[in-house]
Amino acid sequence: MTGNSLTKGAVANQAFVGCPWLGVRPKYDEAITALRKKYPISFVIVGRYDGQDAEDLLATIKERMDSSSYAIFDATGGNANVSLEYGYAEAQGLRRAIYLSTHKASTSESKDKPIIADLAGKKHNQYKQAGSLKKLLAEFAAEHDYEFAAEHDYTKRFETFLSTAFKKAPPGEKKSWRAMALKLVHLLDGKKAARRVDIVNDLLAEGYKQPEVDELIRKMMDGKVIRSQQGPYSKVWIT
Repeated sequence: MTGNSLTKGAVANQAFVGCPWLGVRPKYDEAITALRKKYPISFVIVGRYDGQDAEDLLATIKERMDSSSYAIFDATGGNANVSLEYGYAEAQGLRRAIYLSTHKASTSESKDKPIIADLAGKKHNQYKQAGSLKKLLAEFAAEHDYEFAAEHDYTKRFETFLSTAFKKAPPGEKKSWRAMALKLVHLLDGKKAARRVDIVNDLLAEGYKQPEVDELIRKMMDGKVIRSQQGPYSKVWIT
C-alpha cells in the first residue's frame, strides 16, 4: 500500500472499497459484515443507485474517497471503473492497495482482461474466496507493505481506549463494553457525523440503558476515539 495514511478532512476509521459488482461485491459484503463485529473500521462501497446518473455517482465516489483514510481497489476482471477510481486515489495521495481474486468463477464472469494495463504493473494482494478476503482485510502483512483492520491506526487507538477505560472491569463486562463501543462506531459508518440523539436512540433500541450509553460516550470522548457536542442539536463524529 502506498500514499498518505490520512488525507485532510478524512474520517479516521473509513476505508473506501472499489470493486466490481458481478461476482466480487458479494464476497466483500460477506467479509465486511464479519469484520464489523471485531474491528472499528468502516469499509464503504458506493452503490449503483436507481436513477442516479454517472456524473452524480462519480461525485459520490470522489467524496467518499476524499473522506477516507485508506482505499482498496479490486482489479478482478479488469473493471475500467476500478482503474479510474485507483487513478483518482493515486492523484490524491491516498494510501491504497490492489486486491485480485484468483478464483476462476470471479474472473470468468467478466469479458475484460484479467487485470487491466493501468494496474498490471502494480503490486497486488491475492485472495480466492470470501474467507481468504476477510483474512486479507483483517491482517497485517509487512512483506506486502499494507495494513488494514488489525493494524489500522484507528484500531490501535480504539484498543488503547478500551484497555484504559475498562481496565478494572471483569472480563464479562469488558466484552459487553467492547460490543457496545463497536456498535456505536459502526452507527457512524459512511457518515462524517450523526445526531447524538439518533446514536443514543439506536443503542437504546438495542437494549442498552441510558446511563451506560451516556457513560460510554463520555469514556470514548475521553479516549479521543469520538467527539460529541452538547445540547439538543449535538452531533457525534469519529476523531
